[in-house]
Amino acid sequence: MDWRGLVAGELRLTFDILFGLLIGFAVLRSGLADRLMRRLVPHLQKAGIGSELGMALTLSLGSAKAGAAFIASALDSGKLSERSAKWGTLLLSFPAYLHRWPSTMVMATSMAGVSGAIFGSILLLRSAARFVLILFILKRGGAAEEAPADTASGGAAKDIRFNKRLLKTLPIAWFFFAVAYMLVPWAESTIKEWLLAGTILPLAALTVAAASIAHVSAALALAGGSLAAGELTTAQAVFALLLGNSFGIVTRLFRANAGYYFGLFSREMAKQLLFWNFTTTAGFAVLSIALAALPLLF
Repeated sequence: MDWRGLVAGELRLTFDILFGLLIGFAVLRSGLADRLMRRLVPHLQKAGIGSELGMALTLSLGSAKAGAAFIASALDSGKLSERSAKWGTLLLSFPAYLHRWPSTMVMATSMAGVSGAIFGSILLLRSAARFVLILFILKRGGAAEEAPADTASGGAAKDIRFNKRLLKTLPIAWFFFAVAYMLVPWAESTIKEWLLAGTILPLAALTVAAASIAHVSAALALAGGSLAAGELTTAQAVFALLLGNSFGIVTRLFRANAGYYFGLFSREMAKQLLFWNFTTTAGFAVLSIALAALPLLF
């Protein structure tokens, strides 16, 4: 058990939640979101995004957890409906991914050449397609914002006490993060053993897929070495990278999201967020694997 890693993870989680909640309470009380995004709101509302979700998406460029904490504050104050908060939270992963994608793309291209570039491009397109789908679902529900007369001035937000919100949020978030931190390595090890027992792909491809469950850099390094040695074709390397990345969806979901989902939202909503996060992510992952398999079949 890596206790230092657990403590470091808990501290990062705590900072993101504190930062998001502080921003959320401050912005909602001041009406800053409406003032800052007044010119953008008409355009955002056409896509089903109002000022609160717009601010959350902006925050998520730095941290999806901070954006989710902002949405939780807006939900508590009555500025967002539960439906809008749910689908709005699911939108946050794309801006957060945009922030780190350039470094992923550079690493993938430098370590695995053309295969890495294709892999990185597919990951971006997959994330963007998921964002568009969730935005479509959100828009179909009508206006994303709710601002009744008694809350438009921030009255409800003023009634919410920051210290009570923290006492409710942080212990639950710490607990679920610790559970995920302890269980994920075991789950990843089990998936690797099962994957390497297969015989459909060359051993080199299976090794790349298994390594990508743990970390993409290890998989890219193995893919680059196997390509240089002639053990894998470009198509096989892309398929193996996508396969391993997709097998890691469940473990990444619980490791990265479960803690703050259950900490910030009600238990029922947190379950729905996990379900729809997995469903939408896995759906596009399966589609990308199927497309990557076509060159192997012909």
